[in-house]
Amino acid sequence: MPMNLPPLKSLSFFLAAARNKSFKGAAEELFVTQAAVSQQIRLLETHLKCQLFIRDVKQTLLSAEGERLFPFIENAFNQISQGISLLSSEPEPNTLKITSLHSFTSLLLIPKVNEFQKMYPEMMLQFSPSNQVVDFKDDSVDIAIRRGLGNYPGLESKRLINDEVVLVASALLFEDAFPTMEALLKVPLFLDVSSDIKPAYEQFCYQYKLLPENFNVALHTTDSVPVVEKTISGQGISFVSKSLVFERLKEGSLINLFGYSARSPISLFLVAPARNFQWEKVKKFEEWLKTLLNYN
Repeated sequence: MPMNLPPLKSLSFFLAAARNKSFKGAAEELFVTQAAVSQQIRLLETHLKCQLFIRDVKQTLLSAEGERLFPFIENAFNQISQGISLLSSEPEPNTLKITSLHSFTSLLLIPKVNEFQKMYPEMMLQFSPSNQVVDFKDDSVDIAIRRGLGNYPGLESKRLINDEVVLVASALLFEDAFPTMEALLKVPLFLDVSSDIKPAYEQFCYQYKLLPENFNVALHTTDSVPVVEKTISGQGISFVSKSLVFERLKEGSLINLFGYSARSPISLFLVAPARNFQWEKVKKFEEWLKTLLNYN
């Protein structure tokens, strides 16, 4: 049958008073009043049915019973502290395991990974492309990159950017002149029908008084990778997340047709258990990624 143990709080007050050899010193350490310390010690002594301290004018010393008890309580609290540290400590500090959307991994992270590793040559990045949110029940993943509303139960999410949807084409496709709307409608459209892309496409149609069937839709898909790759190669046009193509827009290999941009209801987030965001390797990656995505 389990022993009737005293409250953990009273034991922590005992430990502080024993270390400080003073109820006043224990009160200062614990940020409580000296009366609160005295009360907790009395409760503990009543529970154990023995006197734990000998009080005199100059100091407070452990009694014989207190001396016997002290090393066990000190060791118990040390073990608790070590257990907590084990749970929150940073595993494999030089390896960062990232799960990210297929599109984000292929189109942005992989091409830019050398820049990160030049800054932190001691660190290795491991990518696990996936469009599913992981549960973080094991240590196979340290951090996730997701597009959504930021609601991931049991996990902390940090917004990286407010994304937008743009209409783009290869600069090679219209190298002679900026296209007219008539010319645009003749070019193949690669349509990503994901949740935030389709509304932007429909908004463009409404803004320019077009019908969806006016476009020459050559591909319907929920995968951004072939859409962006076909567009970059000059095979057609597409509505895409700006976060995936901002580098191409900056360098001029892609152009933003009609300057069209629609604010996306979906944002890009870093997602993980709260403790993971305290790890140095995650902090470094988060800072680098925010700098990379600071394209506005």
